[in-house]
Amino acid sequence: MRPPSSFRLILLAAIVLIAGAACAPQRPAAPEGGEYYVTTKITYLRDSPGYQGNLLGQLYLGDQVERLESHESGWWQVRSARSGQIGWVQGELLSPNPVRLVYFYVTRTVTLRECAQESCPSLQLVYRGDQVQKIEENDRGWVRVLVARSRTLGWLPGAAVSEQLEEAAGKAEGPYYYVAVRTLKLRQQPALEAEVVKTLRLNDQLQKVEVNPTGWVKVRQPASGAVGWVMGRYLETLPVRWAPRLKQPAAPKPGEEREGLPEPEAM
Repeated sequence: MRPPSSFRLILLAAIVLIAGAACAPQRPAAPEGGEYYVTTKITYLRDSPGYQGNLLGQLYLGDQVERLESHESGWWQVRSARSGQIGWVQGELLSPNPVRLVYFYVTRTVTLRECAQESCPSLQLVYRGDQVQKIEENDRGWVRVLVARSRTLGWLPGAAVSEQLEEAAGKAEGPYYYVAVRTLKLRQQPALEAEVVKTLRLNDQLQKVEVNPTGWVKVRQPASGAVGWVMGRYLETLPVRWAPRLKQPAAPKPGEEREGLPEPEAM
């Protein structure tokens, strides 16, 4: 007895599907090695493939990593080009194509903090014109940012961050500042024991060249061409004037650093 025509049709369709699957080209697995880029604002390196792994470090949007190994679960072992750390991250959060980053600009010198309030510990100073990536913001007017230069993550007041370069009141390449103390020593290196290049005076104009995460700023004095390092806390974005009502500070003890006497007041 011949099988019913409907059965023959079903059998024929099954054979065609099986044959097609066998002949179809198999999608190759992503090769080991190669450069990839993080596609999410923030993720974590772990010591094993899975969310149960211990945290080793953080990866941020646009960070470059090298793929070392893959796991059947979809996690990849990678090496961070920024920190050199090796750990596991979800493969779906990585792309072989570089990620376009959107930067915001700091509009005034301000302290980057560990949490979103003024009483939180300080991480570093950021300066007018510095570029940051915005990670998140809260309902109290603070934004969590990643500082482009130092790759430090922390919180800033939202009012100190702008997406428009024009509103940053200065260029990231080197905005101008003014000495805000009676005398300030320009040093060859960012350290109090470093050799003094020259002594700066109140309201001397300086152009920012580079920022050190510890609070030192590399500057150039346009009037003389001198280049060196000063402490950022002794600079202001506008000229300052003397404040006669302030008491004169006590004379420093022998060997005590004399620069940075807090006499002037911002105009």
